[in-house]
Amino acid sequence: MKPAKTAGTSILREFLEIRVSGIIHYKDHPQEFESWLNRIDDNSLKKYFIFSVVRNPWDRLVSIASYFKIPFHQFVRNIREYWKDPDIRVHSLPVNLYTHYSGARFADIICRFENLQRDFDLVCSKLDIEPTTLPHANRSKHKHYSTYYDDNEIELVADIYADDIRLFGYRYHRNNHIASFKDIIKKLTSRFSSNK
Repeated sequence: MKPAKTAGTSILREFLEIRVSGIIHYKDHPQEFESWLNRIDDNSLKKYFIFSVVRNPWDRLVSIASYFKIPFHQFVRNIREYWKDPDIRVHSLPVNLYTHYSGARFADIICRFENLQRDFDLVCSKLDIEPTTLPHANRSKHKHYSTYYDDNEIELVADIYADDIRLFGYRYHRNNHIASFKDIIKKLTSRFSSNK
């Protein structure tokens, strides 16, 4: 199950499609996928191994805004308006829709974006595939998510993604100590030069 902005492209396109034959998905194979969907039943589904990847909703929304090139504050404060665009809506659906149905978990393994390689190695083991380092496709460029939010926006996301937060134990982490490598070097060199 492939929620958007949770490394799904890296997993599907750059890893699984290269190693596993017969993968079909709606985007590339809509008719085959529809045919499979019409044939599948509950008994057949029990034989499937189902996994998905979840991600901190505050982090994921920053990534979605960056992906669509929408100014972050404008996006998060008007998210329901942006959801009128079906592409944006699909990209920002709660991730629990890909792991749970009517409150019951159906995914065999739930990987966390924050521990992706370690968790995906478990998926590889289950599929009897040699684990290798996952590539990072469709990476969006942005700073740590905590640099984007004000208090009202934090609460807005908490309301919208309450089920994701409850089911996966996510919380908002304030990262007040973010510094670039360049900033650290500057501080160190200034300390050394002032001690001379």
